[in-house]
Amino acid sequence: MPSSEPVHVGPVHVAPLYVERLSIRARWWAVVIVIALFGSSELFAGFNGRIIAIVVAAVLIPTLVLLALAGRTTLRVDADGLHAAGQTMTFDDMDSVQALDAQETRLMLGPQADPSARLVVRGYIRGAVLVRPVAGGSVPYWVVSTRHPQKVIAAVEQAARVTRAH
Repeated sequence: MPSSEPVHVGPVHVAPLYVERLSIRARWWAVVIVIALFGSSELFAGFNGRIIAIVVAAVLIPTLVLLALAGRTTLRVDADGLHAAGQTMTFDDMDSVQALDAQETRLMLGPQADPSARLVVRGYIRGAVLVRPVAGGSVPYWVVSTRHPQKVIAAVEQAARVTRAH
């Protein structure tokens, strides 16, 4: 005898179409670490090995933590929308997505910036996407750094088509 109770199906998790970690490139880690070591050498010059170790640790540990934290932000496009820095814009809320080169990104962050815009920007990434919400949204636009703006746009278009088809 078939059961008349409803069957609860959990949320379907579909793999994201695009994921990018907005991390700092390895060469910049090396540059920052070398600068931190040179800076710390100014502090420990003339001291014994124990003081040197303490000063180097006191300089390098916060430097490494800050570098790691700076690269934790991810940009993700999946069936739910575009996710950046803990915020999500669904496809129903999006009006358009536009690629920005380095010059256009600089303009959107400077002279043409709106103070109420949502910015997920990393200065070490030159490209970005400009996401405009439909009229009446809580923010005028999002600017999100990305190394591959065209891939983000393609993923948004693909995910929006699939989401709207269902």
